[in-house]
Order: sequence, then structure tokens, then C-alpha cells
Amino acid sequence: MKINYKYTIAYAIITFVVLNIGFAIVYSAIRRGAVQSVVGKLENLNLVVARHMEKPYEHTAFLPGKNVKIKPFLIQDSLMNPESVKIQKEWNDEVEAIVPMVYFSSYPVINGVHYNISSKAMLVEPDDIYLTGIILVFAWTFVFLIALVIILSELISWHILKPFNDTLDAIQQFEIDQENTINVHETQTTEFKELNSFLVKMSNKAKNSYIALKEFSENASHELQTPIATMKAKIELLMESELEETQAAMLSDIHDELEKLARINHALTLLAKLENYNSDLKSRIDLSVILSRKIIRFTDWMEMREISLETDIEPQVKVALDESLATLMLNNLVSNSIRHNILSGKIIIKLTQTELVIKNTGKAPGIPLNELFGRFKKGNSERDSIGIGLAIVKKISELYGHQISYEYEHGWHSLILVFNHTDRS
Repeated sequence: MKINYKYTIAYAIITFVVLNIGFAIVYSAIRRGAVQSVVGKLENLNLVVARHMEKPYEHTAFLPGKNVKIKPFLIQDSLMNPESVKIQKEWNDEVEAIVPMVYFSSYPVINGVHYNISSKAMLVEPDDIYLTGIILVFAWTFVFLIALVIILSELISWHILKPFNDTLDAIQQFEIDQENTINVHETQTTEFKELNSFLVKMSNKAKNSYIALKEFSENASHELQTPIATMKAKIELLMESELEETQAAMLSDIHDELEKLARINHALTLLAKLENYNSDLKSRIDLSVILSRKIIRFTDWMEMREISLETDIEPQVKVALDESLATLMLNNLVSNSIRHNILSGKIIIKLTQTELVIKNTGKAPGIPLNELFGRFKKGNSERDSIGIGLAIVKKISELYGHQISYEYEHGWHSLILVFNHTDRS
């Protein structure tokens, strides 16, 4: 969710809460006003009754009505205040319903006699005449404010967050292997200034570290090639001379280790080159043809290990890949299925328009499955394995957006390469 949407939601919630509080306050004020209005009318009525009672010639002729009761009482029997108000619900014959009634009592002294004048009147609740109007007013106010909040929030957020969005775009366009540096815009906001300064500093540091590492890898690989080749040549010359059996065996072991070191050096050089490789997603190759050729090449090795092969290859499977990289990737995948197989094992290769699946029998891997695609990670203790083949396969897959995964179940290793067809032209 975008940050401006979060602001809008927060403002909407605040508006809703404030309007509800305002509604409660207004409703309470209206109800309080209604009660005070009725009490005021009853107070005036009691005063009128008391004035009529003060005039003897009018007292007998005055009939206060059924809503007013007058009774004398002894002052020592009364602990009441000069006036009292009480609200209670009771049955009303006029409206034929239970309604709230307001009772107002006053205790005047008329002609030396204490009286209790009690009058009552029906309280018209705001629910009956005002509630619908209040709700409508607040509802339309809420709708108007929400619309205003959404519009203003979008405009204000766009203006305030523009430096942040510009910085985000600059980060997305930044490539560590390119010559250009991260380009951030000037801003007057202190927090964004600090963020931009930190990003520029860290991006320059990362770029310098990347360049240093790249130069080290290239130089180390180049410098290792000559001494390795020299040592191999001299060992081969020594092996051609007359040697004792133990000496020949030792030289053979040294030669094998140098061969392995040469393969590691070549693989690391290749991985370094892949880091800077620009893939062409529009260029497509026929993977069916390349895979068939690769299988023929490894037939002798499979026969030596008595491994049976089952293939299901669809023709004309067009995949976004460079031909040389595809050859390298298939070489690693097929050789991996042979090298890590068991004697008299089995290999199943299936190629469809959507994926390549290579399955082989074998022992369970000795490391966690999520580490098999790492550098120098070997699933078993094969001596001639350098542990970089699957790392190269994964890197090539990532260059073209393909997805490589590994599974092991019931004695079967499965490598699944799901093709990326999103850029099919």
C-alpha cells in the first residue's frame, strides 16, 4: 500500500471519530436543551399557580388542570430543596405509549401555609424530531469531508513526498556495474536531505567495493592461469620420465589437483563475466536441438556407469538464451545428473514448452536444499566436483528470468528449469 493511501485512511479514521464525538455532543446538547425548555415552562406554570393562590378571591375559581397537583404540608416534614426536577417514563393516555415525563416541584409559602406545587409535562425526545435530521447532516458532512480529505491528501502527499519518490526512482535506475552514479534531486526537507546524503554515500561505497572486487577477481584469475599451466606442463614432463611407482602416483595426484584448480579458476572467471553479461531476451534458440546433441555427447559416460536414460523432448522449444550459455548450462545439468548418480542408476530428461526437468537417482544430499545453488556447495563428497556448476546454472537462469529449483524425494533428485516467456515477441 502506498504511503499516501495510508495517510488518507488515517485522516478518514480521524474524521470519522471526530464526527462521532461531535454527533454525541450535539445530541446531548439538544436533549439537554429540550429538558431545560420543558422545565422552564413548568417553572412558569408553577409560578402562575402560586400567584393565583395568593389571591383569595381567585383561588376558589382557579382550576390548575390534571397536570398540576397542589397539596399543603408541614415544613418540619420537608427536607426538600426549594425546587426539584425528576424525569421518569410512564404511560401516557394521549399518545397511548410509554413516554418520558418531566416533573417539576416547587415549595412556595402562600398566606403562611407551605404548599407543594407539582406539575408535569411530556418530554419530546430529540429521537422523535431531530435525530433523523442530525444523522443526515452529519452523514453528508462526513461524505464531504472524506472527499475533501482524499483530494487534499493526494495533492499534499504528492507535493511533500515528491523528493522521496524521485529518490526511489533514482535507486531503481541505479546499476552497480554501470559507470553512472546515483542521481538524487535537491530538497528542502531535512529528513529527505539526510536520506539522499546517506544513499549517495552508500552507493559510492558499494560501487567502489564492487570495482575493487571485480578487478581483484579478474587479476587473480589472469595471474593464476600462467603458473597453473606451467606447473601442469612440468608435471606432465616429469610423468614421462622414468619414475618409481610411488613417485608417479604422487605426481598423478598433483596433476589431478591442478586440473581441479584450473577448472575452479575457469568457473570463477566465468561467473565474474556473467555478472557483467547483458542478456538479450528477444534472441531465442532451439533448446530441443542443443539438448539432443548434449545427450549424445554424454552417452558413453552413462554407459560406463551403466545408467539408463529416458527422454521426452518436445521439438521446436524456443527459449530466450544465448547458445553458448545454453550449452554450458545443459552441460552442467546433464553431467551433474551423471556424476551424482548411483551405479546402474537412471536419468529422466523431459523438455516441454514451459520447463526442463532432469531427474536422476542418487543418495540424499548432504547439505540443506536451499544451499545447493551456492558457490562451492556440494551435495555429496564427489572428489572431482568443484561445487560451482549449479551456481553457474542459477546465474545464467537469472540473467534471462528463468526459474531454477531443486527437489529430492524417494531417492530421486529433480532439477526443474521453468522458462520465462513473458518477453515472447
